[in-house]
Amino acid sequence: MIREADNFEGGNPHDLAHSGWIHEESSYFMRCCSGCMPGCRATKYVQHAAKVPDEVVGDEDWNWCRMQTGILPKGLTEEERTKSVIATHEKTQTCGACCSCCGCLPAYMETKDAAGNTLGKTTYVCDACICVPKFDVTDANGAKRYHLRPDTCFGGICVKCVCGGKGGKCFHVPMVVRDPETRQPLVVKGENKTAQISLLWAGLKNACCTKRNAYHLVFPDGATTNDKLTLMGSTILTDILYFEQEDDSGGGGGGG
Repeated sequence: MIREADNFEGGNPHDLAHSGWIHEESSYFMRCCSGCMPGCRATKYVQHAAKVPDEVVGDEDWNWCRMQTGILPKGLTEEERTKSVIATHEKTQTCGACCSCCGCLPAYMETKDAAGNTLGKTTYVCDACICVPKFDVTDANGAKRYHLRPDTCFGGICVKCVCGGKGGKCFHVPMVVRDPETRQPLVVKGENKTAQISLLWAGLKNACCTKRNAYHLVFPDGATTNDKLTLMGSTILTDILYFEQEDDSGGGGGGG
């Protein structure tokens, strides 16, 4: 399960307060088989606006090595599964054809509201710079809203790491939210921040034992509610393609 942090000021992101939570619905078979083809599996992430079920998360914290063998996380009731749902982030099973370093394509994540209406979509983009991950974020009508890509070095062929940040940002590679046409980073006015998706250092216990990832998502100025929900889906897709399999070896239960 995934918990949404209200903010991040340093320290362990998993210790922060939360304002919502997300659970995954996908088969054990698909999670196992997506170890080498993360972009192919059928999956659905359900986003809730309610307080996270403490007893379910507490059980997950205690039994962090237990695999999720069913469609739903163990201990999650039908009421908890359907309560206060505001969006889903999902994709169908795709062929998983490999394209060199681009990973397994087609890779995408479609964000919908609670009624099943499409709000936006995040799609992996494969171009000449195959070692640099990049995504297009579109709205319900297919119009491009954002382009996600880290800063690069060596003429644009390699990602550029950021070092020396505070707390969980001591070393990270931000997925910067950019203008879809100019590809320039979008800056949050008055806060000296760049809109981005950042994988944080979640502490030694999470890194070595529970294998949980933590992300910091900074929304760009002017982002609508639909844009923000879609960027949540972008964050999930990033985790699936680049970090989940490294941590869970395809059969894990909890998530970041």
